[in-house]
Amino acid sequence: MQTERASDVAIQTAGEVFADGMVIELLRDATTREEFSLVRSQKGVLDLKPTVSHAGRVYAPIRMNGSAFLKAVRFPTRVAPPESAKNLFTDVRALLYRYLAQTDTCLTAMVFTIFASWMAPVLPTAPILLIFAPAASPKNLTLQLLGLLCRHALPLTSLRRCDLHRVPMQLQPTLLLDEPDLRPEMQELLQSSAHRTTGIISGRGVVELYGPKIICSHKLPRGTALATEALRIALIPVAGQQPPLDKRAETEIAEEFQSRFLGYMLRNSSGVQTPSFAVSQFSPPLRDLAIGFGSAIVGDSELQQKILPLLSVQDEEIRADRASAADSILLEASLSFTHKSGKTNVRMDELAKEMSAIYTGRGIDQEPSAESVGWAVKRLGIPSGRINRSGNGLTFNVPTCRLIHTLALSHGVRAMQGGFFSKCRYCRELEAMIAQGETQAEVAEDAEVS
Repeated sequence: MQTERASDVAIQTAGEVFADGMVIELLRDATTREEFSLVRSQKGVLDLKPTVSHAGRVYAPIRMNGSAFLKAVRFPTRVAPPESAKNLFTDVRALLYRYLAQTDTCLTAMVFTIFASWMAPVLPTAPILLIFAPAASPKNLTLQLLGLLCRHALPLTSLRRCDLHRVPMQLQPTLLLDEPDLRPEMQELLQSSAHRTTGIISGRGVVELYGPKIICSHKLPRGTALATEALRIALIPVAGQQPPLDKRAETEIAEEFQSRFLGYMLRNSSGVQTPSFAVSQFSPPLRDLAIGFGSAIVGDSELQQKILPLLSVQDEEIRADRASAADSILLEASLSFTHKSGKTNVRMDELAKEMSAIYTGRGIDQEPSAESVGWAVKRLGIPSGRINRSGNGLTFNVPTCRLIHTLALSHGVRAMQGGFFSKCRYCRELEAMIAQGETQAEVAEDAEVS
């Protein structure tokens, strides 16, 4: 009986994570730099193979003969010995500080992003880091270092939306985007690509865009979905000359840290868990960010929590932006009716009048119409309809009141920031729910420590 050769049936891959915990990753040959092999990890046992069999299928290293992309992406050449997440985290942060001399917040965010780039195949969402790079900041050096440290880093300059279908996503790259096109359509695609099954149509079929992305620009979006659902940092200008990063230093850094992160990823992919820390204090997009970045740190709850102060600052900015937005003003007006007036039915024109009063109190010349309020109500998903012959409005029944309170909390409405209204049953319910979530997180953390 003739046996099929593995090369005839093999699935070409740049890495796979299987449901039973087995992981395979690419290794580049340290001598030729042209050949690849696969390293397999299963139950902590590592072995190097030209092909890997699993569940009746054979996997082989991806082949892109003559591809400039394959040459542009860095791959590890070996697997380093086991080490703790804390040790690796500390060493990477020290390296970045030596070359970049940035703030603690900035450096910590970069290290979390590097970890998340390696663990992206098993994280709930792929990390996106937005880097604001003003004049005289070490923008190029930052991208250079991140290219040496991230998993399958692929640096691209001035990427446009029409270029996305040509990006070799089969390499599972971490895209380092220097001054990309950030028009609304491009932002939507980049933001959506943090989630699996996001793709665009190309001549090759559907290109899946899921994967880590680092976006560096002198001008970044604010108040958009991309800005809200990405970790944001700002580089600071650096006086004096920075340490040189020549070809030899590049090679040494990449050789050391690529192997260390590969070892970390292979040994810890099956141990990724949702962090035990409480995230109820954050607005919904920031909760997902906290869970995603925190999950990339395995086996160190104290280290996981270092992401929380970074996101707290960002959450305050988001809530401040939302507090001045029309949706937040509408929710605040709705709260005023539930807390003060005692009315069961409120027309859209009454809501518009209350919103105008709030705007006036903040020195904003804005007079929303009943029609614009109606559209805002639909956008927020608040049930509405005809309440009498005078027109449409809201009926403040129990489900609607609960929804308004929940939305107001997540949008950072000022009336909720000032504390809960003690005479309101819905405020008391929210307060109890938050307290219960924090207690459960503390119990989980205590159990983990013990």
